[in-house]
Amino acid sequence: MGADVPGAHALLATIEPASVGPALLEPVLDALLKGAGGSRGLALDAASRCHPASRGLVLAPGDLAELVTSLARGSSHVASFDETLLARMFGENPPEGEPPFDPRVVPLTAGDDTLAWIALERSPVDPVGFASVAAHAASLLAWARMSEKVREADFELKYRVWELESLYDVGLSIAGTLDLESLADEILMKSVSLLNARSGTLVVRPGASVDGDLPVFIRSIGTPLVDDGATPDPEGPVLVCNRREDRPPALAGAPAEKLLAVPISSDGRPLGLLVVADKENRAGGIDDFGPADARILSLFGNQAAIALENARLHRDAVEKEKMEREIEIAASIQRAILPATLPAVNGILFAAGNRPTKQVGGDFFDVYPLLDGRVAFCVADVSGKGIPAALLVSTVHACIHLLVEAGASDLTGLVDRINHHLARFSATRKYVTLFVAVFDPADRSLSYVNAGHNPGIWVSDSGVTLLPSGGVPIGMFESARQVETRVVLAPGDLVVLYSDGITEAADAKDEEFGMERLTALLQAGRALPPNVLKDRIFAAVESYTRGVSQYDDQTVLVARPT
Repeated sequence: MGADVPGAHALLATIEPASVGPALLEPVLDALLKGAGGSRGLALDAASRCHPASRGLVLAPGDLAELVTSLARGSSHVASFDETLLARMFGENPPEGEPPFDPRVVPLTAGDDTLAWIALERSPVDPVGFASVAAHAASLLAWARMSEKVREADFELKYRVWELESLYDVGLSIAGTLDLESLADEILMKSVSLLNARSGTLVVRPGASVDGDLPVFIRSIGTPLVDDGATPDPEGPVLVCNRREDRPPALAGAPAEKLLAVPISSDGRPLGLLVVADKENRAGGIDDFGPADARILSLFGNQAAIALENARLHRDAVEKEKMEREIEIAASIQRAILPATLPAVNGILFAAGNRPTKQVGGDFFDVYPLLDGRVAFCVADVSGKGIPAALLVSTVHACIHLLVEAGASDLTGLVDRINHHLARFSATRKYVTLFVAVFDPADRSLSYVNAGHNPGIWVSDSGVTLLPSGGVPIGMFESARQVETRVVLAPGDLVVLYSDGITEAADAKDEEFGMERLTALLQAGRALPPNVLKDRIFAAVESYTRGVSQYDDQTVLVARPT
């Protein structure tokens, strides 16, 4: 059989990898045999090594496994193979009139990567022409492999988006359940559904009541994983127990093959333990719990902790039925949300503080270091007072924490998603003003969205620039849209965010502190460290309003790029 190099190239040119899919080796082998001048051969994918293409051969599983082992010992450009083994696979006696059997194994490579091995019964008739066909085939396989990686990356991205959206929706749904036992059942159902688990158990520590500590209660779906009399309290991160020897003592006797558990806590105080077991696959079997499962349960555990804490605080308020207790509960929610200290990040200094009125808070601020070196920060103000406002603060706070890493490059999309769900699901019909920004130390750019909040103040060598609102507060209208703005800061500039409790603070004559006094204070103190300037703002407002009760929280966040 003569070699047909042009025909081989023409055949390769007609192959569309996307349409052929896993059977791509079949037409590739046909083209290589045409280019080599042979009629029998074998093609083996170097990545999977499990679905070979062959022509004129009868492959025994044992022979194929032995060939894979021998080929794995070779380099990316020189194949190592057992000639006796190939003779057995091709048949020791060539057809009548054919040249003697002289096996060759050619690796198809791209750079230093071996994409496939091609076994021929003898050397190509035209080695130079065959080399060009092999190079053509290798480029085709490399393109197909790269396309597959792109598809996998796209799938992974879509999966992460789905994961975040699912967690976000689940978090909002459980945040609205305030009865502790109903919430426990809801958390269990959501967690088992998220991870496709066969069973789950939630251990909840209700905490203190008027009459003392309430007993621990346990809820289960499917087979209980914890004994009724047990009160396991493991500490640390998510526990992945795909083997029995990986289990902590508290879960050693759980009647399941594989376990995934997350301790639930708030401010270091244990709230409970969430355990799911036996992740079921489509075939009805049980898969190991992987890193993605651990990440999902960990994030959901954070949501469950907020929901359980909210439910506990609500139960206390109902039990006491006193306004003083309600105010104290709302204040504790705010204290749990507001950061005790701000993280240190490269390229920018932060200082922030909050002074609530009557121990009730509707403001919050936070700073979020991002994995790519940027940093996000925000100040928000919830309408209203008391428990409803505090719960809405916790919901918005949880949403930003959950979505900020994925949404930092699209702040309008981030705010739109929070607004969409608040407008649809906020039973209290309250709204939130929000100023959220992302600072990139690489170019000192500041991107921000101001959703109905007080204008930020930017103090630079050029003077004072206001960073005004570009939309309405979130939670008012489901279809509201925001505007993202980008500015570039210089070292030593100031960006100050604040709530209206600062500018609207009134003295005995009912005259407000106002923007003019605030901007003058910032210009005069521009060179001060952020923490000193923050304290000076609070001191100035306190001095201005001395002896007059104020009715709105006061929040300040000062940022200075270095």
